[in-house]
Amino acid sequence: MKNIFLALIAIFAFTACSSDDDNQEQEQQQISQSHIIEFTTGTLESWVSVGLTTILTLEDGTQSTINSDFDYTQNIVSVEIPENTASFELDFYIEDSSEAEMRFYGSENNTTVHQEIINQQTFEFQYTFN
Repeated sequence: MKNIFLALIAIFAFTACSSDDDNQEQEQQQISQSHIIEFTTGTLESWVSVGLTTILTLEDGTQSTINSDFDYTQNIVSVEIPENTASFELDFYIEDSSEAEMRFYGSENNTTVHQEIINQQTFEFQYTFN
């Protein structure tokens, strides 16, 4: 009788742990999405150089670099961070130190992760996903 009771406890404990793991996986899947980082400026002359270089570190440990071009008609430069990214670093450069607004947000839920106004020629930002 004692062995049956211990076996039932073990089964209930395993079932409880399994359902907790399933819930955690579902929560991670729900928040898993690509993200957008964009820098918006005022109107710039065509001679003003603007650049955005992003180094992605993916979940499997590989790295890739993305060089984004500034759109002079919409006054914006952006980069999409894929959902399988573990972390990233970015370097933003604007030649004449004009003001730019940086916004980092989820592409599906549009929730802002970080936002700030930049008044400097170079700006570096790093982020690690949990």
